[in-house]
Amino acid sequence: MPWSRLAANGLHEIKPAAYRDAPSALAFALALIGDRLTRRENASPLLWCLTERAAREWGAPYGPGLLAFGLDPALVLIVQARNATDAAWALEEGLKAGAFIAVLGQIEVKAPIMARRLGLAAQVSRTPCLLLSGHQGGGLPGTLTRWRVAAERSSGAAFDAAAPGPPAWHLTLERCRGMAPARSWTVEFRDVAYGFRLAPRSADRAAEADEERQALSG
Repeated sequence: MPWSRLAANGLHEIKPAAYRDAPSALAFALALIGDRLTRRENASPLLWCLTERAAREWGAPYGPGLLAFGLDPALVLIVQARNATDAAWALEEGLKAGAFIAVLGQIEVKAPIMARRLGLAAQVSRTPCLLLSGHQGGGLPGTLTRWRVAAERSSGAAFDAAAPGPPAWHLTLERCRGMAPARSWTVEFRDVAYGFRLAPRSADRAAEADEERQALSG
């Protein structure tokens, strides 16, 4: 998994595979921030910008849910804007401030110039910008990575129907600057202490691929 690319300073687009996968895509973004970006000695705040429409459609940020992904609600600055234009402006200003460990935008950016502005501001300020966009469309320009996220059944649920198991996602890398795209993984978020891991099925496939590569090279 190219986790280091997701934590790189620049614009990263996260798209749900379908409309119903939007909450899972948001959960993946929050888990990623909690796991990869807040493991530092000096904790810095997270800027989360969303529109009023997104809050009505999917609900407002929820403190206990943030804690489950290792994010302290006291370190999350939430900006709820009237529309996507205002939210994008808040994201750009937050990036320029250079005071955040990451910025998260739950908005639909339609203007390519705005995506490029966010990507440039993220690189200049050396701050990762995760943009959660809609499921439709091919993606925004100027992104370092673009991920397609679908909800996946947890491996734990297969053994205990009463327990939901850890959150799981099927991830498809559609774009990655400097790396071949169109790769897929199934991952689980175990907990705050242990973070992500490949789901058993995906781990088995990865091991088989490694063995095949070694056989061909040997």
